[in-house]
Amino acid sequence: AAADPCKGIQRAHVLLVFTAQRVSEVVGAQWSEFDLKAGTWTIPRARMKKKDEERGPHLVPLPPVLLATLKQWKAADNATSDFVCPAPRDPAKPITPEAVEKSYRDALGLGGKHSPHSWRSAFSTVCREAGQDRDVIESQLDHQVGNKVEAAYDRAKRLDLRRDLLNWYEGTLIA
Repeated sequence: AAADPCKGIQRAHVLLVFTAQRVSEVVGAQWSEFDLKAGTWTIPRARMKKKDEERGPHLVPLPPVLLATLKQWKAADNATSDFVCPAPRDPAKPITPEAVEKSYRDALGLGGKHSPHSWRSAFSTVCREAGQDRDVIESQLDHQVGNKVEAAYDRAKRLDLRRDLLNWYEGTLIA
């Protein structure tokens, strides 16, 4: 069967919308980074914009509808690719950030209006306007909160807070 040319881009779009991660982090997502039992995505620091190893990997909680969707994708892929957003011609590679950006610009006609990166500011705005905790929002965006010692100490506690935040956010988007 021929590969679906849009599958990787559609998946990247869903991950961008519901996790507010950077497009480069989303397109490079590998199934090995996901714990679908625990409902977490662990992005290695080497793939993050901020490569400060002391901060450890970036943990992204997966809200329930997204988690169910990821389970469906994984089952459908049947181990055909290591990548969540495989390239259509070569599933051994991920799609590129440029492919996602081009899709927004051309296929969706959003050039100059909305880009894949815009989901990060949309997430921040929606959450802040609803009175959600600023530090939790910043932590989800992988922006360092406080000094390094505070950030390291806070990581575990913030994961639960970020899970609550993303569950709320997903519910707001889907409602």
